[in-house]
Amino acid sequence: MVLAVVSRGLSVGYEEPEGVVWAVRSVSLEVEEGEAFCLAGESGCGKSTLGSAIAGILPPHAVTRGELRVGGRLVIDGGRRDFEGVRGRVVTYVPQNPGSSLSPYLTIGEQFYYVLKSTRGLRRGEALAEAREHLRRVELDPSAVLERYPHELSGGMQQRAAIALALSTGARILVADEPTSALDAHLRFQVVELLRRLRREGGLTLIFISHDLLLASALCERGAIMYAGRVVEVGSMRDLMGRPAHPYTRMLVDAIPRLGDRRPPKSYPGEPPRPGEERPGCPFRDRCPSPLSRCAVEEPPSIPLDGGRNVACWLYA
Repeated sequence: MVLAVVSRGLSVGYEEPEGVVWAVRSVSLEVEEGEAFCLAGESGCGKSTLGSAIAGILPPHAVTRGELRVGGRLVIDGGRRDFEGVRGRVVTYVPQNPGSSLSPYLTIGEQFYYVLKSTRGLRRGEALAEAREHLRRVELDPSAVLERYPHELSGGMQQRAAIALALSTGARILVADEPTSALDAHLRFQVVELLRRLRREGGLTLIFISHDLLLASALCERGAIMYAGRVVEVGSMRDLMGRPAHPYTRMLVDAIPRLGDRRPPKSYPGEPPRPGEERPGCPFRDRCPSPLSRCAVEEPPSIPLDGGRNVACWLYA
């Protein structure tokens, strides 16, 4: 088994005037080469920060602890970060909103040229030939896209162009951060089908970040559920959807609307802790339907279950 991404006790925070706000806390994960892996959870759970760390696009004011290896390279070692030769070449990134990530001042063709010139040293003619090939891979007509500016494309076309641009660098690990959230339901499943095909044809490792477990289960084999910056459950999407172990995973699954069911999805009281909030014990205890006394004083470790699953919950200790 070859591992594309490995984290050991990885924490990521942001320097604020009042101190460091930790968005990701002691996350240990393994993603196999060629695997489709999901990071899922509510807004503010830390999944996008973890994805940014893997993609090497953390801002300068980010603070790190622990270790992260991407493509076999140690890129985060405590407070030291070194993504030289990895960012854009080994791992690449597709943003949530391609309209804001694509430059409004450059045509799609010019953006391909500048990216491929910096990552692969291609000349303009070579870069445009590569651009045509990658646009066809995402089912876009190069003659209708290359000379256009991003605002002249629909949201679905922008997202496909962003995926093509990301893959044109030759990177083998793709981090896709909520790539369907700005699209309607029909386009969401089109993009999921596109990612599935590109992964199969190119042997890519895909890290898919989403709050939508239904979409994630249609695309990914395994996933990690995050809550308050921590990974609370890791397992196959079949197990996470069919027999969730952690009470929070059950909450997410219960919230999925059921086809033909007129009853509203089950709701749970309370809100997650604020990002960076320090509190003892299990961060989910105030919303948990079955809290134990030790949940208030001691944070649960990651406990192995059957089928290669892990869950951070005292109910399984």
